[in-house]
Amino acid sequence: MKLSKMFPRRYASGPDLQGRPVTLTIARVEREKMRVQASAPEVEKWVLYFQGAQKGVILNRTLAYQIAEALGCDDTEGWIGKPITLYPEPMTVAGRKVIAIRARPARDAPDQTPPGLAESAEDESGSS
Repeated sequence: MKLSKMFPRRYASGPDLQGRPVTLTIARVEREKMRVQASAPEVEKWVLYFQGAQKGVILNRTLAYQIAEALGCDDTEGWIGKPITLYPEPMTVAGRKVIAIRARPARDAPDQTPPGLAESAEDESGSS
């Protein structure tokens, strides 16, 4: 059984893009309480949701500014209904290899939502 099925995540991560860029339409941006680790206190983070996708993408500063630049709008209310291309970017964080989600302007019509973003994890706390 795939580990993603055994341990589903509530929020999307780089591997959910399945190694390829995907163009999606932004549905909403919400502030949510979550735990970044099971033993950590709750924190509030901004989450980006897309049409046709169950999982949201946690917005970090880099991703938020990439989207703002790609869309030519630094107000998240102006992002709603706009297409954006997300792509995986391998990187090293604290000595660990990870796949980050990055954004660039959409050049094509929205794609079909990849299975990794379409699936939901109802009981998961957002921890890795």
